[in-house]
Amino acid sequence: MMATSLFNPLRLKIPFLFDILFVSDPEHIRQIETSGVVDRMHRYDTASLPWWVKFFFKATKFHDDTRDLWFCPLESTSNPSYSRRRAYLEDKVSIGYSAGDVRKIADLLKANAADEALAYEMVQIVNHRFFEQEVPLPIIRAAKYTLQNLGESIWPWKYRRGRESQQQIMDYCARTLPQGVHILDIGHNIGEVVQATAGALRRLKDNLDTPVEEIFTTHAPTPQVLRIATAASTFDGLLWLPTHAGQTIIILKIGRAAAQTGDILFTFSTGGADRACVFKEFFLNFMKDLQRVLKEQVPT
Repeated sequence: MMATSLFNPLRLKIPFLFDILFVSDPEHIRQIETSGVVDRMHRYDTASLPWWVKFFFKATKFHDDTRDLWFCPLESTSNPSYSRRRAYLEDKVSIGYSAGDVRKIADLLKANAADEALAYEMVQIVNHRFFEQEVPLPIIRAAKYTLQNLGESIWPWKYRRGRESQQQIMDYCARTLPQGVHILDIGHNIGEVVQATAGALRRLKDNLDTPVEEIFTTHAPTPQVLRIATAASTFDGLLWLPTHAGQTIIILKIGRAAAQTGDILFTFSTGGADRACVFKEFFLNFMKDLQRVLKEQVPT
C-alpha cells in the first residue's frame, strides 16, 4: 500500500511491516520538524520501536545493542541525560584545533595520501580531546564497516560485519574513555569521521575557489535524519492518512534540502538552529582554514 500527497512526501506503508515517510521538500521538513508530533528515535524504548529500526540500527554507529545506548542526537530532549551529554560534547568541541592540525591535513592532501591516512589523522584531531590518546588504527579500520544505509542491511556479510565492527568500537570506548562519559556519543564520532572525512576533504581540495558553505550545502555530508511520530497527524493535510504514534518513521532528506536551498542549517540540522550538530562551527572553521592553507600552497 502506498499513501502519498502528490508523492511529496512519499509514504510507503505495509500494515504490520513498516510505515515510512520520505520528506525532501525544505518547507515540508520544517513543517514536520516543528509540528510537535514527531521526536527523536529514542523517545520510545528500544524494545517498542518498529522491528526494522531495531534490526538496522544494531549494525550502525548510532546504537549499541549490547548496552542499549543511543547517540545523543537520537535522544529526545525529555531524556534526563540529554542536556548533560550535549553540554559535555559542546565543551569538548570548544577546545578547537591547532594550526598544525590544519597544515598536517593540507600536506596529506597535497601528497594525495590514501583515504585511510586522511581518516586516521582526522580521527585524532577530532577525538583526542575525548580519549587523551591516539585512537588505534584497528579501531579506525573497523569504523569503515558500520552500516550507512538501510539497503546495506540486506547483505548478510555486510550486516554481520557492521555489528561486529560496532561492538569492537564500543568495547574500545568502554575500556578507554573516562568513567561517566557516554561511550556511544564518542564512538559515533570515530565512525562519522572515518566514513565522511576523505570525501569531504577531497571535495574541498577540488573547490578551492568555492565558498565552504556552498560546497557543503551542494554536497552535504549527512544525507538524511530520522524522526518518529508521537501522535496521529496528517501534518495539516500534508498526508492523506494520519501517522501512527511510535510506528511511523519519518526520513527527512536534509541533504537534498541543503542543495536546493543553499541553507547551511539543512547541512547540520533540519533548517533551524535548534539542536544543530555540535560540530557545525568546528567543521566549517576547519574547512575554511584548510581551504586557505591549500590555496597558499598552490603555485602561482
